[in-house]
Amino acid sequence: MKVRPLGRTGLTVSAVSLGTVALGIDYGIHTPGAYGRPDDDASIALLRAAVDRGVTFVDTSPFYGESERVVGQALGDDPRVTIATKIWAGPGLAPGAEHLTVPQAIARSLKASRRILRREVLDVVQVRNATREIIEDGTATAALCDAKANGVVHCIGATVYDEDTALAVIRDGRFDLVQIALSALDQRMLPRVLPAAAAAGVGVIVRSAFLKGALTSKAQWLPETLAPLRVAAERARDLLAGGSWDRLADSAMRFCLSVPDVSSVLTGARTLEELDEAIAAEAAGPLDSSTLAAAADLALTDDRLLNPAFWGIQ
Repeated sequence: MKVRPLGRTGLTVSAVSLGTVALGIDYGIHTPGAYGRPDDDASIALLRAAVDRGVTFVDTSPFYGESERVVGQALGDDPRVTIATKIWAGPGLAPGAEHLTVPQAIARSLKASRRILRREVLDVVQVRNATREIIEDGTATAALCDAKANGVVHCIGATVYDEDTALAVIRDGRFDLVQIALSALDQRMLPRVLPAAAAAGVGVIVRSAFLKGALTSKAQWLPETLAPLRVAAERARDLLAGGSWDRLADSAMRFCLSVPDVSSVLTGARTLEELDEAIAAEAAGPLDSSTLAAAADLALTDDRLLNPAFWGIQ
């Protein structure tokens, strides 16, 4: 597994990394025989296998059900892996923390994550679903910087959904990384965000390379309400994978890995087979220049299709 620099942090991370939402909750497209959270033993085995295969970055969150717990149980004492988790700084804060100030809620969240992940120092903490308003307000960022100065957190970042917020994170100057959605169908971050991050030395973690399964063979089971997305997936299958559903996930991963200035691409693998397919895609190398040029025609702009929060499925 190749490694890449994580911005200006001095850390390197594996080109393919592991996202763990599907290890914490039932997540994704309802596909016969391929849906539902694995049990703890299978999740722990998958996490340890990923690190043994060269994955050095694992992304989790307190908001992913059992994810933090199984990540901590599997990898909490493994120095080979960088574990990234999240805090919530939006309206209402986290359930049960509504009476706290933002710094108090963040401090409580960090304390809980340190305990559950079995890490005295949290490698990476990201503001979950950050907005431009949260970043420009600065309260959450200041609290994370204090935690960093006190040795509780090593690196800070933010997960974002839109270009304006991504650029606000980069301009802020205090963030070490930004996590963005990027795929063959969602190329909105390419023109401005990737170059800006590279110029500022901000690491870029890519999620949604498979667009919650829409860029895999699971697209065949997208509900009728998402028929336009299924049509877009069929176009991607034909252009990137020679018409083969079985090769689409490989091509979708390789598309993201081919983008300059990306530090790591998350795979949401829930089985060893899916993990090995993502690792094999990295080993196959980037897509050729003619395929990448043609892939520009696959780009969508409709947020109702590109943001799974609007799909109406878990």
